[in-house]
Amino acid sequence: MMNDSAIKTHLLDLFNIDTYAIDQILGFSEFKEYKKGDVLIEEGKRHPYFYFIIKGAVKSYYHFEGKEICSWFAFENEMIATIKTFAGETSNETIELLENTKFIKIQTEKFKKLADKNLTWSHIMSALISSHAIFLEDRIKLHFMSSKERYNKLILSEPQILQRVSLTDISSFLGMSRENLSRIRSEN
Repeated sequence: MMNDSAIKTHLLDLFNIDTYAIDQILGFSEFKEYKKGDVLIEEGKRHPYFYFIIKGAVKSYYHFEGKEICSWFAFENEMIATIKTFAGETSNETIELLENTKFIKIQTEKFKKLADKNLTWSHIMSALISSHAIFLEDRIKLHFMSSKERYNKLILSEPQILQRVSLTDISSFLGMSRENLSRIRSEN
């Protein structure tokens, strides 16, 4: 179990900010552990928290024509939320754990109120949202690449992914059949 001191140390490592700013967030942050297969955020529901992964992996997906379509994966030190739930709306995505995962769980509304009053946290919130926008832009660019280019870009950006994510989820994320993914992997 992680106490406030351990949460503080982890957040200091993530953000490289002063301890006073970290102390302000501890009152509405907690350590959580969930098991592989647990659903963290559910499509069609509101969710009042966001998370930072300490150890583990998650996937985000939505349903389309009866299929589960993976939209992203996240690993250690990454923030977990959906833009819609961060805005207080219902999620368009489901976030599910790919491994037993340890998180720092933070109440979204309390964080946003703190960011309204504290320039440090306001800058961090802005940086997190900008980072997500860049991710989405990169995700859109994938649609203009060949299957092999998409695969190579993924492996280059997330080298551990083949050991941590199923080929079914990777092929869904890349927008190709599992057979096509297997063929591309055998050619590399």
